[in-house]
Amino acid sequence: MKNLFITILFITMSSVYSRENCCQTIGKAKVTLSEAISTLQNTNELLGDTGSPIPSSKVAFHARLTTAVTLGSTQTVIFDHVITNIGKAYNQHTGHFTAPFNGIYFFACTFLQSGDTPLHLQMVQNSSEISRGHAQRGGAVAGSMNAVIYLHKGDVVRVRHYPGLGSQTIYGDWSFFTGYLL
Repeated sequence: MKNLFITILFITMSSVYSRENCCQTIGKAKVTLSEAISTLQNTNELLGDTGSPIPSSKVAFHARLTTAVTLGSTQTVIFDHVITNIGKAYNQHTGHFTAPFNGIYFFACTFLQSGDTPLHLQMVQNSSEISRGHAQRGGAVAGSMNAVIYLHKGDVVRVRHYPGLGSQTIYGDWSFFTGYLL
């Protein structure tokens, strides 16, 4: 690529300082530019197969809860360690996923109960329940929930403690929240 630009510069400079016919210089420049375009097109084709960036319409996230949290009624679970966040739609400070586009999305949450009480969670779209999960009390019992739902741009999906129940604890390091645009 560097050589290509040097060649173009050389042809331009030679046309200014030489006694070559203007048409010959333009012809050489045209050939060089055609070669440059061909090289760029071939490079672009190769990148399309192996190294192209992720299209901006792709949305996916995967986050983990790092510490145990004792939850109050309707408290949002904030999965604070982001592993994947393509499209930057998940906020690890609020626990909210905000849909950047209209579309059908898939969400899943796996969690581990900790302590002598069961754990009840729900997944909500804005303020409406779209899924719920339960882990029975005992020494580290797992639960899960998932949902496939149509979201409008700006809709929020989050995981929260089920309303009206006393304090319950979700165990960190083993609890995850995942979602992506289908």
